[in-house]
Amino acid sequence: MWAMLEYYDIVTKDRIHAGKFLGVFTGVALFAAGFFYAQDIVSSRVFLFIIPLLMLLFISQLYSSDLFSFRAIAYTLTGVVYIALPFALCTGMMFPSTEGRFLNPDGKYTPDLLLGFFILLWTNDTFAYLTGIMFGKHRLFERISPKKSWEGFVGGLVCTVALSLLIAEWFPILPFYHWMAVAAIIVVFGVYGDLVESLLKRNLKIKDSGRFLPGHGGILDRFDSVLLAAPMVCFYLKLVVF
Repeated sequence: MWAMLEYYDIVTKDRIHAGKFLGVFTGVALFAAGFFYAQDIVSSRVFLFIIPLLMLLFISQLYSSDLFSFRAIAYTLTGVVYIALPFALCTGMMFPSTEGRFLNPDGKYTPDLLLGFFILLWTNDTFAYLTGIMFGKHRLFERISPKKSWEGFVGGLVCTVALSLLIAEWFPILPFYHWMAVAAIIVVFGVYGDLVESLLKRNLKIKDSGRFLPGHGGILDRFDSVLLAAPMVCFYLKLVVF
C-alpha cells in the first residue's frame, strides 16, 4: 500500500491527479483476494469483485474537472498492475503445491519459495553493485541508468546462480535446476524492474520515489526489482513447475 501511495504522489509531478483512493483500494483488494485465494479460503470468484472496482476507475474520471482526466485513468491503472499485482502474486509463493494452483492441499503456509526468492534478489542487487563498482566499464543502459554496467550484470548473474545451488540445499521444495532457472529470471527481470522504475523517475524528473528511508529513497525504490521479477518467477513456476 505504501508503495502505491508513493507512486500516486510522484505522478502528480506530471500534472496528473490519478485516482489515488480508488487505485490503492483496488490494489489492496487485489492483494487480499490473492492472499485468501492462495490459502483456499475463497474461490477464484473473489477476483470478480475486482471488475467493478476497475470500472469505477474509469467512471470516476467523468466527474473530474482535470484537463488530463483520461491520462489519469492510465496512471491509476498502471499503479494497480505495476505495483499491486506483483505483490499479490508473491502470496502464491507462500502456498505452493503440485495440485495445479499455488497452494498446498491443506492450505499450509511455507516460507521456502518466497524467502528463497528474496535471498536471490538481494544477492543479485548486492553483487551487481559491488562488481559494477570494481570492474564496471561498459554501460548496460546508459540512457536510463548511467551507473549500471554489463560487468555488474554478469557479476550479479554468476553469484546469484551460484547461490541458487545452496538455496536448493536449504529449501529443497524445488530441485536445483529449477532454483537455477528462478535465479536467472530474477537477475534478468530484476534489472529490468530497476530500469523501468528509473525510467519512471527520469520521466517525472525526480531522484527518489519517497523519503521513507533517508539516503536510500522510498519503498518503491527498495522494491523496484520485485515488480517485474515476481510476476515472471510466478509465471515460470506455474507454467513449468507446479
